[in-house]
Amino acid sequence: MPNTFVTLQQGSTGPDVFRLQDALKQLNYYSGASDGNFGPITKQAVIDFQQARGLTADGIVGPSTWSQINILVRNQWRRMNESEEIEEIKSLIDSPIGVAALNQLALERFISGFGCTRSFYVNKLYGREQTLMRVECDPSGGISAAVGYHEVRVRFNRFEGHLEGFDIERFSEESGSPIIQLPED
Repeated sequence: MPNTFVTLQQGSTGPDVFRLQDALKQLNYYSGASDGNFGPITKQAVIDFQQARGLTADGIVGPSTWSQINILVRNQWRRMNESEEIEEIKSLIDSPIGVAALNQLALERFISGFGCTRSFYVNKLYGREQTLMRVECDPSGGISAAVGYHEVRVRFNRFEGHLEGFDIERFSEESGSPIIQLPED
């Protein structure tokens, strides 16, 4: 959990809003575009979340709201064991979409030969229909010499067991740490 919270409200923009929208999507409160713009649809999703959690329903995302979001999303993920990781890697290699995601990471130098470690997670709510690969690098790497990313997360979405798509989220000194903390074990 970050030590500081960015307070967000309607009119806010940027990567913190994108992370908020993504978290609210994972919790089924938001179905709009994760575009980094805190508009009326995001505000209503925040109010709905706050009401459901017994928080002040003002549509402003401060420390209490961030804390509740983080608790729920963190508890939504479970780290895979070794045999599950092997099965996940095979599944990615057997899918053109999985290969595309892995190629993107390789192009951005997020592979173990460059000081990176990986871990896999499964969504407790959706099971193998949603998995996540976390790649952490020391030293920072990535697509730009100007921005060194220290962590990349790739979320894989499946429908009836078939890989349908993936989303990549990158974290650097400039963008800050992920708001959603994943379990370590």
